[in-house]
Amino acid sequence: MSAVLGETFRLLAANLHLFTLLVLTVWLPGHVALNYLEFFGPAPDPSFQSLRVAFFLQAVFDPLVVAAILAALARIKVGLPVSYGEALTEGLRAWPRLVLVRFVIYVSLAVPIALGLAIGQGGSAGILRGLGLVFGVLATVILVRVAVVDAVTVLENGTVRTVWGRAAVITRGQRGAIFGALLLVFSILAAAVLTVSLVLRAAPDLNHFVVRVLVDCVLSVMQTAFPIALFLFYWRARG
Repeated sequence: MSAVLGETFRLLAANLHLFTLLVLTVWLPGHVALNYLEFFGPAPDPSFQSLRVAFFLQAVFDPLVVAAILAALARIKVGLPVSYGEALTEGLRAWPRLVLVRFVIYVSLAVPIALGLAIGQGGSAGILRGLGLVFGVLATVILVRVAVVDAVTVLENGTVRTVWGRAAVITRGQRGAIFGALLLVFSILAAAVLTVSLVLRAAPDLNHFVVRVLVDCVLSVMQTAFPIALFLFYWRARG
């Protein structure tokens, strides 16, 4: 796990310009729109409108960013040069398939969790919390089992019917390390978000539209550590 994390941050630093361009292709206009709604959106609840737009961007356009990053990483690992245009073009080819695969994953996880919560509504609060915990653990197990599904979809032309088994084979023997790596990266990003929130709260003059857009863009670039780490687990399993 430590070797993967070390290489993750080395790759991110060495190719920061390329990954930044790919991320900002979607998320610069995205964060401008989200923060515009947050600061200047219509009453009474601009946050709700912002949340809807964020969900749409995450579900529909973020897969394009991930696909382009994975295409770039595959070239980088074999020593081939890769430009912004080449990575984005390859990402565009895989984009529709990745959107569909992710949609199926979200639905597959959402349905049992929703059923568990609905069943728990008929019992005590303790039963509800217990069911929530059980289905939360189940969702985590499923996610770790198919954690490399993005890479399989993009780099092996996987489809909704083929990616599940292939991803499960690749993660076999690595799932503990994958979970630990993702948890550590999440902790680092959560600490960064918390630090930014505390700074903005302590210095309200900084909490304005331009600063928030810039900060959100930086955080989006940092989040590329997730697809990079998962790509490395995929790459190592392929030998």
